[in-house]
Amino acid sequence: MTDINSLNFFNNFQDAVCLFSKDGKLLFRNLVFNNIFLNFKSFERFKKRFNFNICLLSTDNIKDITPLDILLNSKENFHTICSYQNYKDEYLYYYIYSFNIEGMKAVVFKDITSDNSLIKINKNYKQLEEKYGLLKETSEKYSKLQEHAQSQVLKMGIINKISLIIRETNDIHTIINSALEEINNLLGSYKTYFSIKEKNKFRIKYTTADTCEVNTLTEYEEEVINTITEKNISLSVCRKEYLNYPGITSKGVKRIIIPVHNKNKLIGIIVTLTNQNFGLSEYKEILQSISVQLASSIIQSELIEQLNKKNKKLEKTLNELKETQLQLINSEKMASLGQLISGVAHEINTPLASINSNAGLINKIINTDTVDNNKISLLKELNSIDIEAVKRISDIVISLKRFVRLDEAQFQYADINNEIDLTLKIIHHEIKNGIIIEKKYSKLPPVLCSVNMLNQVFMNILINACHSIKEYKNSGIITITTYSENNNLIVKIKDNGRGIPSEIKDKIFTAGFTTKKKGIGSGLGLSISKKIIDLHKGSITFESESGKGSEFIITIPMQNL
Repeated sequence: MTDINSLNFFNNFQDAVCLFSKDGKLLFRNLVFNNIFLNFKSFERFKKRFNFNICLLSTDNIKDITPLDILLNSKENFHTICSYQNYKDEYLYYYIYSFNIEGMKAVVFKDITSDNSLIKINKNYKQLEEKYGLLKETSEKYSKLQEHAQSQVLKMGIINKISLIIRETNDIHTIINSALEEINNLLGSYKTYFSIKEKNKFRIKYTTADTCEVNTLTEYEEEVINTITEKNISLSVCRKEYLNYPGITSKGVKRIIIPVHNKNKLIGIIVTLTNQNFGLSEYKEILQSISVQLASSIIQSELIEQLNKKNKKLEKTLNELKETQLQLINSEKMASLGQLISGVAHEINTPLASINSNAGLINKIINTDTVDNNKISLLKELNSIDIEAVKRISDIVISLKRFVRLDEAQFQYADINNEIDLTLKIIHHEIKNGIIIEKKYSKLPPVLCSVNMLNQVFMNILINACHSIKEYKNSGIITITTYSENNNLIVKIKDNGRGIPSEIKDKIFTAGFTTKKKGIGSGLGLSISKKIIDLHKGSITFESESGKGSEFIITIPMQNL
């Protein structure tokens, strides 16, 4: 008697397998069987869940006979397709076959259930049921019909397998190689290859045989070219694979050429060589189906490749645009600083003039014959003035150096109130004559931002406010308010200048638009300010009424930048 432990090699099967003794006793179930049929308790209950869609035997108690009963009673190897109702009341379809081994009977359960195949299998089974009445008395006809059904299942399995590969990957190499392998197996071919069209010739790109043939340019007879052009599959017995083939094929080799078209465009051909004897009509439908799927996949792959190239190009352009935008922001900042140079120069010139004047006085005092207490007191006073003048120059230089931090484009934490004060120092010459600054600062936590860029926004808005006041009247007030609300930083800059006319409000943030005279404004200040705030994932809006002034509101999220 066979040792059951010696049958463990059936655990290597991918399908469910069980073994029976001659008297029908269940001896062994492999691991796949146990994993698939989890609720198996007894063979008697298990076999009743299998049903034929077709009755196989003439018997009075046909309702009581299951496919597994027939299988176990059969002395010959047996195979069939039947349905199985699991414990979830779902219907699965299995291809079941048996064979004798060492005095036992092995039964294999192969799951052939799939979305597409079920529809066609059910259709074929209905056709078989309709024809069953005519085939009942003729076992020979039934056998042929059964073979046809199995062939259809096999073909549908191939189509479904290729369809699954196409759904799972966009790699055209994998798809084409899989299709060639399936055709090779289907027709029992010893070589199958795919060639792309080059004028009236074809170049081999993929093959199941020797890869040295890849890139070989092949030529065919005129009648073959005509058949390919007409989108027809051809089958012929040939002694040469193609006209310029260096050798001669063995006698009786069949060559099948399958055109691969997309609409009216011939993409290429599939060529397969086999020694099997069959008619083309038997496989024509499945070969056409594979051709259609392959053509669709090739076109889709080409489109995806083009899209990827365009995406890379677009990404490159976007990066270049971001870099250009940063350069534009820095250029505008330098341009704005250029406009401030005269004012800053005046700010520096006043203390310099004071130092220069004091130096002359000190020189005269030093060159006098006597130095009394009055002269010493005067020297101390002049020295004190010089110290203050130098401090003013130093403050201006330090503020300029902090303000022009073009290398600090990265985000960092900053005190926004201090940064606004820094900006006010830089534009002090714009403010000092007749403009009052009202600060309504709230205590703010450090804000993650590009300090350099935000200072530029503050400067653009504050200078515009100064100009708006000076163009409208000699003096005015600029109110700066800061606070946080709902995890947002809010900065409001309000002036009582001439305001913005309603007819140009929608153009304020447009690049190149300016109300200033030529040579004074570039029209980029507010446009760039909006881009900077957009980079901070915030918003910049304004409220204005002609003759009553304007208020700009900057909102920046304080988290998730």
